[in-house]
Amino acid sequence: MGERMRALWSGAALIGLLAATGTVTAATELKGAAAPDFVLRSFSGKNLRLSEYRGEVVMLSFWATWCGDCRAQLAELGAMRDRYQDAGIELLAVSLDQSSRQAGEMTAGASYPVLHDAGGEVGRLYDVTKMPMMVLIDRDGVVREVFEGFRRGNEEQYLERVQALLRE
Repeated sequence: MGERMRALWSGAALIGLLAATGTVTAATELKGAAAPDFVLRSFSGKNLRLSEYRGEVVMLSFWATWCGDCRAQLAELGAMRDRYQDAGIELLAVSLDQSSRQAGEMTAGASYPVLHDAGGEVGRLYDVTKMPMMVLIDRDGVVREVFEGFRRGNEEQYLERVQALLRE
């Protein structure tokens, strides 16, 4: 784990991460459970609550400006959100940067809500241990998928899962 990641989480969360074995993390254990609700301030200045998006499929993306894979994933998710927005999908991009300045600059003009989790509370709530991390939430507010990390080609898997949820 890099120094920047260490700075994002408290000692208790770090101990939980170090105790994890294999590829199953507490985040992936969220699958099938109600998505933990939260309120965060968006870069547009509004407070947004996850539960306000009930009835839509939500792609909840955790990212940071220093993470190159995060930028690539956000570009793909943003394009997917723009393409399927009328079908009922939303992207909530949660920046785990301590400072909002760089995150705000990087996402200026984004067509989707960008939220700031400076203290890392929501990151801990979702047990973000690898970035980027995308949580796919169905229309009923249930976590259906957790994707940790990103490589080119993952967007095909995302699209398949998103389309299936939009058809439900």
